[in-house]
Amino acid sequence: PLRLQVVLRVQFPDRHVLQGFFRPLETVGAVRHFVRSHLEDPQISFYLFITPPKTVLKDPTATLVEADLFPGALVYFGSDVKAEFYIKKELLETSVSALQANESIASCMLQSPESSSASEAIEETPPSPSEAAMDSAPEEPEPSAPTQGAKTTRCDPGKVPKWLKLPGKK
Repeated sequence: PLRLQVVLRVQFPDRHVLQGFFRPLETVGAVRHFVRSHLEDPQISFYLFITPPKTVLKDPTATLVEADLFPGALVYFGSDVKAEFYIKKELLETSVSALQANESIASCMLQSPESSSASEAIEETPPSPSEAAMDSAPEEPEPSAPTQGAKTTRCDPGKVPKWLKLPGKK
């Protein structure tokens, strides 16, 4: 059976992003619990909001569909408590790049998962991608890479179209 998933990314003030997978009928309260479980200080008071316009997700009983978070959304983390970082340190050490986070979404969309918010990824937004990779995301081939059986045509490297300007050549 096909299961719909909601991909939520929670962006923190320090530009780190927490990514989670949920079912459309899960609640805003479940998202808050998910975020709280990944905080360095789980007792901190915080709120989640979406923009534009800035809309604080106040109702913990609202489903993700009702909160306009389906099929996916970027949710922002807000807190009156200032901290150098909000996410658990050990998660920050295993952060992945935005590309790797996107690949984890793609791999989850290709299979029909049995669990919902069990898998998550931490993403550091560019321009400072982390070199660390999580084991959960299998390596996907580049979409532009030729697959076996694809015909590649080779042409004379000396022949280039007149409109093509290559660097270093005048």
